[in-house]
Parts: sequence; structure tokens; C-alpha cells
Amino acid sequence: MKRASTRSLARLTMALALGMLAALPVWAGNAPAPPKFRLPSEVAGPVRYAVDLTIVPDRDTFTGAIDIDLNFKQSTPILWLNADKIAVKVASLSSAGQEVAVEVIPTPKDYVGFAFAHPVGPGAARLHVSYQGEISRKDMQGIFQVKDGGEWYVYSQFENIGARRAYPCFDEPAYKVPWQLTLHVKKDQVALSNTPALSETETGNGMKTAKFVETPPLPSYLVALTVGNEDIVDAGTAGEKHTKVRIVVPHERAAEAKYAAQTTPDIVNLLEKYFGIPYPYDKLDEVAIPLAGYAMEHPGLVTYGASIIAVKPENDTLNRQREWVSVAAHELAHHCFGDLVTRAGGDDIGLNEGFASWMANKIVNEYHPEWNMNISELNASQGAMENDALVSARRVRQPIESNDDIANAFDGITYSKGSALLNMFESYMGPAKFREGIQRYLKEYSWGSATSAQFLAALAGNDSAIASAFSSFLDQPGVPLVTAALDCQGGDAKLDLTQQRFLPLGSSGAVPELWSVPVCVRYASGSGKARQCVLLGEQSNEMALTKATGCPGWLDANADADGYYRVLYQNDLLGSLLKDGGHELPLAEKVSLIGDIYALTRSGKMPLGRALGLAPALAQDSARQVVTKTMEITTGLGDNLVEPGLLPRYRQYLVDVYGARARNLGWASKPGESDDSRLLRPSLEGVLANQAEDPQAIAEAEKLAMAWLGDHKAVRPDMVGVVLTTAARHGDRQLFDRMRLAARQEKNEDFRGTLLFSLGLLPEPDIATASMPIVLTDEFDNRQSLNILFGVSQSPKTRDLAYSFVKENWDALVAKLPTDTGAFLPYVAAGYCDPQHRQDVQSFFEGRSTKYTGGPRILAQVLEGIDLCVAYKKAQAPSVAEFLQNYAARSGESR
Repeated sequence: MKRASTRSLARLTMALALGMLAALPVWAGNAPAPPKFRLPSEVAGPVRYAVDLTIVPDRDTFTGAIDIDLNFKQSTPILWLNADKIAVKVASLSSAGQEVAVEVIPTPKDYVGFAFAHPVGPGAARLHVSYQGEISRKDMQGIFQVKDGGEWYVYSQFENIGARRAYPCFDEPAYKVPWQLTLHVKKDQVALSNTPALSETETGNGMKTAKFVETPPLPSYLVALTVGNEDIVDAGTAGEKHTKVRIVVPHERAAEAKYAAQTTPDIVNLLEKYFGIPYPYDKLDEVAIPLAGYAMEHPGLVTYGASIIAVKPENDTLNRQREWVSVAAHELAHHCFGDLVTRAGGDDIGLNEGFASWMANKIVNEYHPEWNMNISELNASQGAMENDALVSARRVRQPIESNDDIANAFDGITYSKGSALLNMFESYMGPAKFREGIQRYLKEYSWGSATSAQFLAALAGNDSAIASAFSSFLDQPGVPLVTAALDCQGGDAKLDLTQQRFLPLGSSGAVPELWSVPVCVRYASGSGKARQCVLLGEQSNEMALTKATGCPGWLDANADADGYYRVLYQNDLLGSLLKDGGHELPLAEKVSLIGDIYALTRSGKMPLGRALGLAPALAQDSARQVVTKTMEITTGLGDNLVEPGLLPRYRQYLVDVYGARARNLGWASKPGESDDSRLLRPSLEGVLANQAEDPQAIAEAEKLAMAWLGDHKAVRPDMVGVVLTTAARHGDRQLFDRMRLAARQEKNEDFRGTLLFSLGLLPEPDIATASMPIVLTDEFDNRQSLNILFGVSQSPKTRDLAYSFVKENWDALVAKLPTDTGAFLPYVAAGYCDPQHRQDVQSFFEGRSTKYTGGPRILAQVLEGIDLCVAYKKAQAPSVAEFLQNYAARSGESR
């Protein structure tokens, strides 16, 4: 077999390691150009992979070899594969029983080419590549290291496009084939992958070889591995096949896996019940990754950020337990929808992730109905609507044409809007029919890939109107604003409905979009209630209220809050809904209505002063979720919307609305109190201390913070966040030094993250100036110390310092921090609300942050956010001033 010269290989290895373009002499400086984005699918595809890796967690590199069984569809002189930060040592090809000489074509990023001595194909072939890769200590992509308890661990994360950092491959979701992994590791360490170990053999020199069972067909991003001195906790079995379940945590943290071990089998059983399909894989290991802020659904080896899955029982909180169950249900739902049937391409990410989010909410609602997970789902949906109202918003089914598009695809539009659309159409179609469509889809495409169009066809069955209506939400950005007007003239009750795109004040968007909106309404009918639905496919429609007995005394145009749209009520419909604090409305509809009221102030269709007047009665509701929802209207106005002379009146307003309940609850829990009281307490005390600037609340937080710094038992874990951040916002240099020392010593990841964020919240400019350089040191893991910088950017008092620090240290920051962090650094300027800063932000970041993956859209959204804030301030500040002046006069107090 012809090989490249020793000198050529040395040059090639160095060039790839440095990520530089280096053409081999054979190309005479004219190396063939790599693909622009996607691999040329018409040339070849994989049939099977066999991967062999040697991984030692405390080293910065690994060695690897991969054999790829190929099917060449046509004769070709070159094969392009995805590869990044990989230095190829040797490559060879066998085809038709012959060895074919191979030259390697290096490229700067994402690709490597293999040029053959003569054209190969069509037909079967095997490519063998030996190489070296990087074990990153600053990224959480590809194969990376994390230190916990003084020991190094190695994990993988290949979604979005990180598999190419582990091996040359077809790193696109449409390529779904079996994988066989072999890992060479230290003999006393645990090595895990998607499938059970086929064998483990000691090989000398303190090493062993773990060979794993071949996987069922998987795309590259679903392959996973972990290596380290881990503890494995037996969680029993789950499902119809009695699948073995284990929780995998860093050494000496087995006790932290208790809640995950208790709940995982129940979640699997509930998912099997809904899907009508047994858990499809041979094992289920759930792995805790320190510092990770995500979870990933790899078949057989699901990974979670350690703070999501593992916590000491004495540090556990209600919110953490609920988050765990929700995230676990999301990831395990993917095992059918996302793994068993994978997405065919990048533009199907939205429905893939949206489905898992929707399924998680359904499972949690069945598992713990008392948690009211549907309200969390509703709030997430309304949060997605805020993003979706932007001109820079992406579509759910967004064409993927670059790495930027891939990076931007994992956002609230993908997860929460996707989930909300499924919820809306399930409500419209009926749960039984909807479930039949899902089961039909899974059975038809099991072990293969499918598009969102194929999903919609299976879901809708013979009802093409459903697929078309669903697509109207998938294929265009934006949120419908449905205007509802009740007409009872002539004796028959009817509802006039119109739709247009919801746009906030200051938006440059137009409103030509139309959706096929499933509008379901609920209204008074005699002594009871009636429900009706219509598919609003035109700009306007008339809906006869066929079940009304006379003119309804009230009507909710978003029954059960299942619709992905905003509602604008005409005439006195809003007043009738809010009568007596909205007593006619169930919890979800009340929360949805408050969200719509806030949104209407953002669009200029309701004065913010009027909304502030509506909030106090709603805030007296007994439901925690209603009280916290009113805070969207009432809080956060001090920075831009309240002139300095009126700040005392604004703060007194907040005390009047929330103070009594906050003081009744206090900062410490009481024996026998409800879960809702424990969950409401941090929100109320945070508003009282940090928005109303209540001296008593601030003093209590400062006292508790000092007590906690001396003894963690002094403050309940669910109050640590608000205690530390409140104390920091009013703290001095002594507190800064105490918190910095505590962060160095803190072993709990969440507490350490809160301490680092708090270091950036102290109000004195000299403290802020001293805190930010820490990010550029190795005092803390840089994947977490970035919290300091974003803490400094929170307050108007120190935001300029954070922005200046980024501008003055741009090169050092992007070199030190995880790859592509530069894309996110414009967020330090997201709090600005004036044209001058907007212009400066654009001038500085354009051409800098936009060079990093995902950067162009992030900068566009930051700039649009500043524009909208300027318009909102101009339009709504006068109504806020008028309200506060009149509010003070009514209460008869001088403020």
C-alpha cells in the first residue's frame, strides 16, 4: 500500500493539531475544497463503525482508530468526512479485496478528506484511520475532562456536532448505522458506553480493554462514553423487559443518587404505558457529569448535569426534585421519539426536542398531579412567545444551512414552542386520537429516521387540515394575537374572532402572517360552563356560541390555556374575567390571562399603569403560581420605567402588594407548612429585599448569609440562592472576600455557582472591577467562573464596567473561555435601554462575536431587545408615572 512520506505525515499531523490549512505537496498548493456544509450524500454512506479509543482521564489527548464500512454509491477519487481537532496519523482503504493508497487532505475545521490513488466504487469498502484527539479541559463538547473531588473524569457530548472531535465520521443525523466501541482505560476505572460490556480484559501496564456490544443503528451524536473512578448505584429494574437501571456518579457520591434511583423506574413505566412500546435498549445507565448544564438522551447511557441528578439529601430542595423528574422524563421520552426514531435532519430538531418536552410534562402531570406541572409548562410556553415575537426569531422547522443554524436551534422556540404546539393540537384533536397518531408514527419508523412532515402525516391520519394547520405554526415564526369580541345583538350569542401577528412596541416587523389557529373558548352557560373550538384559518371568523343560554356573563378565549396565542379582549370581556379576582377561572386560565395582560403592555395595547392597577387584587390569590405570575407585571421597573423621584412610591407599592404575605412566611420554614409556601418564600422575599429595598428584609438576608458562610445548616437549601444574592447586592468588600474564600472551598456545585454569581453582584464599582479578572485566572474552573462577569452586568450601577471589561479583554476572554463563548458575550450588554449604547454594542460586537458559532443571531436578538426596551420605555413610562402618582395620592402617604 502506498503511504505518505514520513516527512509529509509529520507535517500533516502538526497542521491538523494546530487547526491550520496545510496542503500536501502532491496537491501543489491546490488541495480540493471541502464541502461547504453538508457531506456529499450522493458519493458514499457508512454501513457500520468500529471505534477503538485509549483514554486516560488526566491526560490532554487520546489516541484512536476507526474502521468505517462504506457503501460507495458512485466512483469517486475523494471521500470527505467530518473531523475537528483530530490529527490523522495513518489512513488506508480496502476495496474489492485490494488495498488502495490514501492521501489525507487536511482542512482548518470540520472536515478531513481522503484522496485515493485511483477512483473507488461503486460498492463496499473499508476505511481505516488512526489518529490523535483532544481531551478538552475548557469545553463540554466532544471528549472532555472534569475534575471532581480531586479526581479527573472523562465524558462525551456529541450533540450538536461534537462527534467529529472524537473520530472522523459522517457527523449528520441522517446517517444511522450500528457502532461497536472498544475502550482502553486504567484497570481500576469504570468505562461505560451505550451498550453492555461484551468483555473486559487486563492488558498490562495498569490498563484494561473494555469491548462493548454493537449498538443498534445510531447517528453519530447519540454515541456516548464515560471513563473514571465512578460509583455505580443499583436502581433495580424498569419496564416490561425488566431493564437494569443504574445511576453513575463520581467517586464517594453514591448517597446523592437516592432520589434518582427511586424515581427512574416509575418514569420508564409511565412512558412505556403511553407509547405502547417497551423500553427499546438493553440497559439504562444514568450518568452525572459535574459542571454540565444540560442532559442528553444517548440510548443506554443518559447523561445529566450532576446538579440535576445527584445531590446530598440534606441539600435537596423541592425545586431540584421537580426539575430532576421533568428532565429525566424528557430524556427518557427521547428513547422512543428521538432515538428509536431519530430526526432525519437538522430542521427536524424543533419537533424532536419539543416532543420530549411535551411528553415530560404529560408524564410529570400523571406522576405528581399535585405539582401542577402544567403551569410550569404554560409559563415556559409564554416565555417562548416573548422570544417568538422578535423579528429575529427562528422558525420551529428552520432550514439548517450552517453551524450557526445548528447552534441556534436549541432554544426556547425548539423546546417550549414545540411543546406548546403539541399541547394545543392534542387539546383540539382529543388525547385518544392524538396518542393513536403518535403510536402509529413510532411503529412505522422504528429503528429508522423520519422528518417532521412524516410525523404530521402519521399524527393527522386522514385529516389533512390538521397537518396543514400544524405546519402553519412550524414553518413561520411569530405568535398570533387573537382579538375576541362578544356580540349578543339579535338574541343569539356569537364571538367575533380576528388574528394578526403579535408584535411588541418598537418592532420593525410587519403583520401579514396568518395561521390556522385552533381557538377553544369556555364561557358561562346557564348555571354551568360550555366549551367550543374552531379552526381560525382566516384573518377573521364568526363563532356561534351554540351552547349559550342568553348572553354569557363571561368568556375565556383560551380554554384551559392550551392555545399558543395571545388574546386581546374587546369591550368589557376582560373586566368580566377579572371580576372578584378572576374567581370563575381555573388556575391555568388565570395564569395565562395574567401573562396576556403583561404581553399587551409590551405591545402597547394596554397601558402599563392599568396593568399595575390590576395586579394587587390578583396577587391576593391563594395559588402560588398566580402570585408569582403577577410579578411579571409589577417587578423590574426600577431600572428604566420609574423616574428616580418616584422610586420610593414604586417600592412602597411592592411592599403593599407582597409585603404582608412575605412577612407572614418569613425567611425560615415552619413545621407543617405546605410545599407551596416553601416554593413561594424565595420569590416573595426576593421582591421585598431586592425590588422594594425593604431594610428589614435586607438585614435578615445579610444576617442569614453570614450564618450560612459559617455553617450551611443555618439556611435551608431552597433559600440559599436568595439569601446570598440579596446579601451580595447590598454587601461590602468584607463580604466579597468571605464569599470568594467560600467559593474556593465549596464542594457543592450549585452553591459554588451561586457564590461566583454573587461575587459579581456587589454594588461598589471597585469591587466589581476586582472581581472580573478572576474569570481570566485558573482560580476556578472557567466553565463556571463566567458567572462572575454576568453577575456584574446585572446592575445599572456596574453594567458599564462589565461591558468595558469585555471590550478591553476580548482576545484574552475568547482564548481562555470555552470555545464559541464569544458568541454569548453580547449578553453582558443586554440590559441597556438607550440608542447610544445600542449603537456602540453593534459597533463593537459586529465582526467579533459574529465570528463564533451561533453569534450572528445572538447579537441580532440583543440589539433588537435594546430597541424594544427603548420603545417600551418611551411609550409606557408616562403611564407608570401617572399610576404611581395617583396610587400615592389614594393611599394618602408621602413617599
